[in-house]
Parts: sequence; C-alpha cells; structure tokens
Amino acid sequence: RPGAPDADRMPLLNEIRARRLLPFMGAYLVTGFVVLEGVDQLISHAILPSVAYPIALVLYLFGMLGSLTFAWYHGEKGRQETTRGEVFMHAALVVLALGTSAYVLVSQRRASELALAAASTGLRASSIAVLYFEDLSPDGELAYVADGITEALIAELSRVRSLDVVSKNGVAPYRGSNLPVDSIARSLEVGSVIAGAVGQTGDRLRVTTRLVDGFSGADIERVSFEFPAGELLAALDSVPEVVARLLRSRLGEEVQLRERQAETTSVEAWSFAQRAERLTGQAEESQAGGDSDAALLALAQADSLLGLAEIADSSWAQPSVMQAHAAYRRAYFVASATGDLDRAASEIEGGLESAERALALDPNAAAGLEARGALRYLLYLLDLTPDPDEAERLLANAQRDLETAVDNDPTRATAYSMLSHLFYNRDDQVAVILMARRAYEEDAYLRDADRILRRLFWAHYDLEQFEDAKTWCEELGTRFSDSHWLAVCRLWLMITPAEQPTPDSAWAYWAKLDSLTPEANRPYNRRLGDLLVAGVLRRVGLTDSAASVFARGDVSDLPDPLLQDLLTYEAAVRAVTEDPDGAIEILKRYVAMNPQDSFGDESKLHWWWRGLKAHPEFQALLRQSR
Repeated sequence: RPGAPDADRMPLLNEIRARRLLPFMGAYLVTGFVVLEGVDQLISHAILPSVAYPIALVLYLFGMLGSLTFAWYHGEKGRQETTRGEVFMHAALVVLALGTSAYVLVSQRRASELALAAASTGLRASSIAVLYFEDLSPDGELAYVADGITEALIAELSRVRSLDVVSKNGVAPYRGSNLPVDSIARSLEVGSVIAGAVGQTGDRLRVTTRLVDGFSGADIERVSFEFPAGELLAALDSVPEVVARLLRSRLGEEVQLRERQAETTSVEAWSFAQRAERLTGQAEESQAGGDSDAALLALAQADSLLGLAEIADSSWAQPSVMQAHAAYRRAYFVASATGDLDRAASEIEGGLESAERALALDPNAAAGLEARGALRYLLYLLDLTPDPDEAERLLANAQRDLETAVDNDPTRATAYSMLSHLFYNRDDQVAVILMARRAYEEDAYLRDADRILRRLFWAHYDLEQFEDAKTWCEELGTRFSDSHWLAVCRLWLMITPAEQPTPDSAWAYWAKLDSLTPEANRPYNRRLGDLLVAGVLRRVGLTDSAASVFARGDVSDLPDPLLQDLLTYEAAVRAVTEDPDGAIEILKRYVAMNPQDSFGDESKLHWWWRGLKAHPEFQALLRQSR
C-alpha cells in the first residue's frame, strides 16, 4: 500500500511487539494493583502494620522495571538464555528495592519516634510563634512589607481564641536570628512556628510561608503565592488572612495528631486510631462524590480498627468517641442516601453505646458528651420516636449534652455548630445565629466552616435579614469556591424582595450548581435549581416559562425525605412569587405525607407562608397540622 510504514523503518516498535512488552506490562500492572488492594485491606483489618503499604508500593514500582527487563529478555517466543547483563540489572533492581524499602521503614519509625517525643515534651501544636518574615530584596527595600505581613498575620491568628500566639514583642528578639527554628521554639515554649520570606521578581512580589514543627524543625506545610507590586496595600490586607486560613486548616491536623499521642502510651492504639481517621476522611470524600457504598465500607473498616484501639488501650476514651462519630456518619449517610430509617436507627443505637463507654471513663469529657448529644439529636431528626413527649425529651437531652459539652470545653466549635442546628428546629433563629457565630469564632482549624457558614446564611435568611444572609453567602463563596452552595444561596436570595433578579444570572447559577454537584446528587440539585429558577422567572413576569421549568424533571426515584424537601421548597417558591393556589396544592400533598408535621405557632409563621395566611384552605391546613 503506498505510504504504508515499512517494517524496516520501525525497528523499535517491531521489537516491542516481538518481545510482547505490552502484554507483560498489562498483566503485571493488573496483578500488582490487586496485590496492593489486598495489602490495604489487610492493613485496615490490623493484620499488617500500616508501614506495609508504602513498602509494597516501593516493591511494586521497582517490580515494574523488573517486569520490563524480564519481558525484554524473555518475551519472544522460543527459548532465550539468561545473560550477564540481565542478571546484573535484576540484581541492581533488587538491591535498590530493598534499600528503598529499608529507608521507608526507618523513616516511618523515625517519624513515629519524633512525633511521640514531641507529644511527651508538653509543647502544644496550638501554641504558635510567627517569626518576622525575611526580606530577600538586595537592598532591604521590602523590610517594611515583611514586617507588615508578619504583624498582620500575628494579629489574624491571635483572633482565634483556641490558638496561643506569641505577641510581636515576644518574637522581636529573634528578628534576623541565625538560630535553628527548633531552638527558637524551645526558647519560646511553642509547638509550632511560622516563618516566611518576601522577595521580588520583576513587577511581582512573592511571599513564601512555612509552618514548622517546633520540636523537630521539620516543615509541615509550605504556602507560596505572588501578587503585583502595585497592589501592595491590598495585599497587606488580604495576604495575612489567606495565609492564616491555609495554615489553620493544616495546623488542625497536626494538633489532632499531637493530642491523640499525648492521650495514650500505646503505640498500637494510636496507630489504629490514626488509620481509622484516615478511613473516615476517605468516607467523607466518597460521600461528597456520591459514592455512599464506598463511604459506608470505609466507615465499617474504621469502626473495626477503633475496636482494636479500644482493646490495645482500654483506658483511652478517644476510640469510643470516634466510634460514636463514625456511627453518626453511617446513620446519616444511610438515611440520606437510601431512606432506610430502621438501619439508621440501629447505627445510632450502636453509636450511643460507644458514647456511653467513653463517658464511663470520664463522665465530664466534652468529646463524649458532644458525641452522645449529636446521636440523640439525629435520632430526633429522623423522627423515629412516635410519642411526641418522648421526642421532646430526646431533644431536651440532646440539647443538655451539647450545652454541657461547650460548658466543659468552650472551644468545641462542632458542638456549637450542632446546637445552632438544634435551635433551628426549635424555631429560635436568634439562638441559631448566636451559636453559629460562636462556632465560627471557635473553629480554630476550619474543620466545620462550610456547615457553619450555611447555617449563618439560613438563620439570617429565615429572619428576613437578607443583607446579612448575602454577606454569609459571599463568605461561603470566598472560602469554598468549588462548592455548589454559593449557587444555591444566590438562587434563594433571588426570590426575595432584597434582590433584583435577571433570568440570565439565574440560569448562570443553575449551570454552576449543576457543574459543581457530584453526579449522585445531581437529580436532587437539578430539581432544586429548576424550582428556584422558575421562581425567578415568575418574579420577572415570565409565567409561561416558569410553568415550563416547574414541570421539568423526574425525581420520583429519590428517597422520601428528599422528595418531601423538594415539595416544601416548591410550595415556598410558589408562595413568595404570588402563586398561592399552586403553593397550597403542593402543601396539601406534603401534609398528607407528613400529618405529624406542624407549621408551628401561627404568629411565628415563616415569611414564606405569610402571604397565604388569609387563604381559607391554608387556614384549614394550619388547623390540620396542629
């Protein structure tokens, strides 16, 4: 065939085919991946130590080179003899693989020893010194910029009450010092040090920041970014805030690690708890991506590891607390993803048993009280207690647990956050705001910031404080730019009197919502987006277009709790966009499905329903739901 490649022009490709490198490599890659997964499972069930995985990965990577070498020498059909070159290459790979594995093993052991030694010193990772940033300019012209960023960062971190930050006067004697960072840390008695430098390349300034372990002097995290030299004043305002946010998040992981190391003398118990924490993080990521099965599997594996941690150190309450929190997550994931409330209730009961074990070791432990309160509250939220008096007692006990937890430890941001949600269900929006703001102030490591910001948005929104709601919505978008919640809150604001909506902006937010939502959650969020966009279209007078959008989509396969949420939202959108008859028809369906639900005191109706009060059929629904 004219133009076809001649075999003689492609000798390497022919060699690869003849020696069957690709089939050999394909078989090796698949087999090696299966082996790695098996090692991971054995580690999860505590049959192998956690260091086994990085060693297996090293052997897998070197084995890849060995597989290529073997295929090159023996992949051709027929008999091939072993050559000295092949023997030498395989021997070199074995030596390198074993040497690298030994290095990994020693490094892991050294890291564990350093971490345990750091915990034993009593230096808390939450005690921080921000050293004056270094000026890298040749003539010292950026010294004032370095000082300004340093002092602003000290001020920014000092606002977080859970952090103990050395004042600028305390670190001033070490300005320009050549002492090692760990020596400065010991002198200042801090567990963490922040160091940095400011330099200039062309018309851009570059800031580099390091979070350093005060005990070992090793870097924990590095943060670098640039900004135009002409925007210096704006940068002096924004850079410390951005740096503080990034470092607080990473510092939280280190603080948690040190706290656990200080609470137990059992390396085995600590190791099991750390591996369980890793699996819990994987579960959160899987759930956020819409893979509930993977999330539940990871949580089950974490629970098994925590059981082993309890056996390894029966006097350590943390594994039981972590089991209670894992049970909370399992119950929540099961209820929201499948609607299987019986299974969710079973998970909650198991979690309550774990919380009680923790409280038996220390009845005043804030972590145990928070875990029990959260589980009791979830049991209430799932409406699994048919007796109204018993349900109210359950809610009261949950509130008492959470309030006692924050009394015993005022820095427990997650307990304040849970309380703000609880007060939301008590229809006390002022308390919601107070608790959520306290949670935001105490969330030193930004572990729960997204939920807290959403709660602040909704509390102000429900109180018709739309400008404040908009502020928290924008803060949510700034902090979590890849979250779909910014689109959600902007669309909800567009159906309020405080916004002047346009269809184009509404559809743009619909597209943002759709693109940022995990695949598994898209049916729900697309329907929610449709409802809100339809409300915007009604507000601007495009009623026919709104009717068409209201009618879009089929979500009948969603679990009942999600379908009922959407019914409530559709009724609300219709009510606030002057479609009372449509709103009441939807509310009739909702009340028929939920006869136990109540609209509450008529004098405290949500502003969504205020325009329906004079409607006779709405009055009938109010009487029916009492």
